[in-house]
Amino acid sequence: MVISKMVDLSDLGLFIVGERGRGKGAVLNAVKQLRHRKLLDVRAVTPAGLAKIADELSGQEITFICPDITGLYTAYIKEAAINVLAFLISEHGIPQSWTGRYNYQVTDCTISFIAGVQPRMLRELSKLPDWESMYKDRFLRACLFYPFGTPKYTAANPVVGDIYLPTNFKPENVTITTNIKESESYQRLKTILMYQTSEGRCGQYLDRLLKASAFLNQRELVIKEDLEFFDILAPYFLIDYWLSEREAIAAPLRFEPNAYSLLIYIIERGEVSRKEMRAHFKVSQSTISRAIEPLKEKHIIIGVYGEDKYHLNPEWYEKYILPLVEFGKKIDILKTGVQTTL
Repeated sequence: MVISKMVDLSDLGLFIVGERGRGKGAVLNAVKQLRHRKLLDVRAVTPAGLAKIADELSGQEITFICPDITGLYTAYIKEAAINVLAFLISEHGIPQSWTGRYNYQVTDCTISFIAGVQPRMLRELSKLPDWESMYKDRFLRACLFYPFGTPKYTAANPVVGDIYLPTNFKPENVTITTNIKESESYQRLKTILMYQTSEGRCGQYLDRLLKASAFLNQRELVIKEDLEFFDILAPYFLIDYWLSEREAIAAPLRFEPNAYSLLIYIIERGEVSRKEMRAHFKVSQSTISRAIEPLKEKHIIIGVYGEDKYHLNPEWYEKYILPLVEFGKKIDILKTGVQTTL
C-alpha cells in the first residue's frame, strides 16, 4: 500500500502484479481511503469514453484507479487504454489532433494511474509494440508477495488510519540535497528503477518517489531514512526484471508468468517440492520443470541435493526478503493479519 501511495503522490503509473485473490483489490481500496485529490474509478479507458469527460479532466489533478486491467475487454481496447493513460501521464493532456473524429482535447491534466494486473496480462502487455518505447517508461510494476515468516494474507480490506497530508505543501516542493544524490544508496536505487523504466527517466522517477516518502513523513527534506525505506521495498520492483527474458537481441523484455507463480509460491512457503507445486497448480511434472528452469538458471532458487526440494538462494533471501520480514516485525504492520506493504 505504501508503494501505491508513493506512486500516487508522484504522478506516475503503477501495475500491482498478482494472481487472483492475493490482495490487489484490498490495496486499491486502501489507496482510495487515503485520497488526497479527485479520484476516478475506471473500468475502461478509450478515446470515445474520454470524449465524454474531457472537460472534467482539463486543469485537474486526478488519481485513476482500475481494479483489474484484464477487465478492459478486447485486446484493442487494452492497447488503446494504455496508450491514452501513458500519454496523460507524460504529456499531461491529449491534443485534439490525436482524438480523430471525437474532436476533443485534454489540457493541463495531472494524473496518477494505479491498476491491478494478473501476471499473464503483464506478459501480454510486454508483447505490445509500444511496450519498450511508451508503456515501460510510464508504468512501474510492483509484484505482490508475502514473505515466509509473516502472517498469511486474509481476504479482508486493511483498516487505514487517518493520514495528514498538508494542503499548503506538495511533494514536488520537497528538497533533495547533493549529498543524498551522490550517495551509494541513491545510485543503487536509481539502477533498480532503470530496470523498470529507462536510463533517462530512472533518476527523475526516483526523485519523485523519495520526495513522496518525505512528504508522507511530513518532512520538507529527503533524508537517509527515505533511501533506506525505499531500499527495503526494492524486491517488489526487481522481480519483474528478474523474470523477464528477451526472445531476440532487439526484442523487448517479456515477463514470464509461470516462473513468477512458482517463485511467489516458494517465497511464501520457504521450501517446497515439485510434487507440492504440481498438486497446487494442477499441472504436469513437465510444466513445473519448464517453469522452474529460469529460477534455477538465475540462481534465485536452489535445490536440496538428493531430495525433491527447492528453496530461495540464501544470499538472495538475506539480501532481499529477510529485510522485508524484519521491517514488518519492527513496525508491527501485520497485527490484523493483512499484509499492507504494497
